[in-house]
Amino acid sequence: MLDTAYKASLLRRNGVAIPELSAEGTGPWRAAVDALFDEYVAVRARRSLREAEEAHELELLSRLAATSYPRRRITNYA
Repeated sequence: MLDTAYKASLLRRNGVAIPELSAEGTGPWRAAVDALFDEYVAVRARRSLREAEEAHELELLSRLAATSYPRRRITNYA
């Protein structure tokens, strides 16, 4: 399990705005950072799955295109 401070560091490195540590204590700050990190991880997972699906479909289409049609040699003989 990652520490909340490390999660905040990861989020900052990836351009996510982190709330400032308030005078109310670390409880609300930790909850906010954990929620932001959970959202960030979910967005990355969705993007990775979408990219994997696109790559799989592209590979499938490429295979189908290579094997679907008989190859003919096109000549320009009169």
